[in-house]
Amino acid sequence: MERRSFVRSAGLAGVLAAGAAPAIVHAQAAVRWRIASSFPKSLDTIFGAAEVFAKKVGELSGGKFQVTVHAAGELMPAFGVVDGVQNGTVEACHTVPYYFFGKDETFALGAAIPFGMNSRQMTAWMFEGNGLKLMREFYAGYNMINFPCGNTGAQMAGWYRKEIKSVADIKGLKFRVGGFAGKVIERMGGVPQNIPGGEIYQALEKGTI
Repeated sequence: MERRSFVRSAGLAGVLAAGAAPAIVHAQAAVRWRIASSFPKSLDTIFGAAEVFAKKVGELSGGKFQVTVHAAGELMPAFGVVDGVQNGTVEACHTVPYYFFGKDETFALGAAIPFGMNSRQMTAWMFEGNGLKLMREFYAGYNMINFPCGNTGAQMAGWYRKEIKSVADIKGLKFRVGGFAGKVIERMGGVPQNIPGGEIYQALEKGTI
């Protein structure tokens, strides 16, 4: 099966898979993979993308390739999933690359960065502008291969405890934002906090952000 057509028909969910993935699922050999997600089940739209992927893989393989999806914290912490794939603890993960900006700033380019490409430009770069090829060359250094899928477009600017009227109001603000975007907030005087999506509400309640 041609790889790109498989990606499009299966609705891949931003999965990072170990480089030793089988090219063909043989009738006599059942394959079972686990996907460690960086998201909780409560974020059903995002978490559900991995479930759609797992369901499609099962259908396309006639049930011979079974994939189970595990929410953040079930198998490993939300930010531990890339290490989990890299060291072979799990076969795949479902995450956002900019979470791992601290490992290498290149990770951020696989998703979205402030003042960067919009959703259509990102898709065009990935599939028509060599972006996927370049990112796979990068991921090879981590013993992984990436499959882009979900594209949420622009995210909201934020929800605040007090009204933001000027750039000066950002100074000292503990702001939940990750990756390169955190560097932007830092330059504005804010204090970026890289917190998993499933822990944002609790952090807001506790005053962490």
